[in-house]
Amino acid sequence: MPLTYNPSVFHVNDIPQAMSIIMTPEGSTTADRWEKETPYMADLIAEQFAITEDSLLLDYGCGIGRMSHELIQRHNCRIVGIDISPSMRALSIIYTRTNRFMSCSQEMLDGLVARGMRFDAALSIWVLQHCATPAEDAARIKSAIKPGGDLFVANGNLRSVPTAEQGWVNDGLDVKAMLAGQFETVRLGGFAREKTTDIIAEGTFWGAYRRG
Repeated sequence: MPLTYNPSVFHVNDIPQAMSIIMTPEGSTTADRWEKETPYMADLIAEQFAITEDSLLLDYGCGIGRMSHELIQRHNCRIVGIDISPSMRALSIIYTRTNRFMSCSQEMLDGLVARGMRFDAALSIWVLQHCATPAEDAARIKSAIKPGGDLFVANGNLRSVPTAEQGWVNDGLDVKAMLAGQFETVRLGGFAREKTTDIIAEGTFWGAYRRG
């Protein structure tokens, strides 16, 4: 039976509800994961590519701007966040509380890129595992990054796609292989157990990539 992609699961009413969707407990709590993983993820990203106050970054699947907020606080960089959910995008402006961040839709990003806008680097955290067509999303990210620009991805080893008929399903697509086909793989790694949960450490990966 064909399954219908259901993006309504990402529509939220407030920041606490958004947080519970962005970071499910996975053997811990949303609050604990948010507190421990956010600075840890920011450390990993900064280890993979240089970020300065002149950097313009793309946060693909920004949610309410968790990582954008952290990176702007640390590096005073500028970030454009992209998200499928209008409510997440609206809340991201409230959460980040800075003029160095803006959020927009995929369609708006496509228009900006078509008119010549390019980013120094991009990040996509716990996003591609949920996208309906991850190869298209990866291609969109690639087109938005400058030649030689960097991409940092955190993702599940298995897909978890929201459907109207069966809830969250694994459609069998290999996101890691897909990324390797579109970008140069610079480094792959796993997450430290003490910085996250056993479930996350065992079932996910992070990757640093570069656009050729």
